[in-house]
Amino acid sequence: MDLESASQELYGLAPSAFTAARDAKASEARKAGRPELASSLKKLRKPSVGAWLANLLVLEQSRDVEHLIDLGVELRAPKHNLEGELIRRVSKEKGDAASELVRVARSKASRMGEPVSAAAVQELEATLEAAFADPKAAEALRGGRLTSGLHYSGLGIAAQPHTGSFPRTKASTSDRSSMSRADQVAAQRDLERANDEVEQADADVVKARRAVAVAANELKRLKSAEALAVRRSKEAHDRASAAKKKLSKRP
Repeated sequence: MDLESASQELYGLAPSAFTAARDAKASEARKAGRPELASSLKKLRKPSVGAWLANLLVLEQSRDVEHLIDLGVELRAPKHNLEGELIRRVSKEKGDAASELVRVARSKASRMGEPVSAAAVQELEATLEAAFADPKAAEALRGGRLTSGLHYSGLGIAAQPHTGSFPRTKASTSDRSSMSRADQVAAQRDLERANDEVEQADADVVKARRAVAVAANELKRLKSAEALAVRRSKEAHDRASAAKKKLSKRP
């Protein structure tokens, strides 16, 4: 067992099964005389449901995920110069691809007995949107180790995604020992609470953006209706004026 293969297996499990499976692997590594591997495994964070769905798609629907990412690459290609027809085509294909991926993810979760909330679906949708729009987000998604969803702000990924991988730095013994067990538990609780708040905040952003899009479409429809009404009013006035002139010429 190595960290890479163990991580791949763990992040394909439903979140409800993640912690027990991770701890079992860490215990196995410790008994095998590999304390560093055991420590690294224990540091792997349980993914949110939305992040797990994204990881599951990478693991089992990689071609469809790559298709979505490739559409974003196509749209950003300089040679196209943001042609209107290209934007419309790619946007439609992206919408269809993302909707199908969400449908497949929910179906897989249902078969695994894992409940999927509306917030989790929104987190998955935001992650797919980020992967479509930003190369760094796409690379993070491809790793299949997300622990929280990705969010694209228009200037890049809004927050650095947490992924289940080797830690870049190790805390010193003095740093680890400086916190009591109670402090560690409290800090972990605060972290989990903060992650829940981040998930909800991201879901609220997605919801607000959808509302803005709906409002924009409604405004466009109303402007078209106004233009039509103005045109019909002018035509009616013209007919009335013509009829009045015709009537005035009668003996």
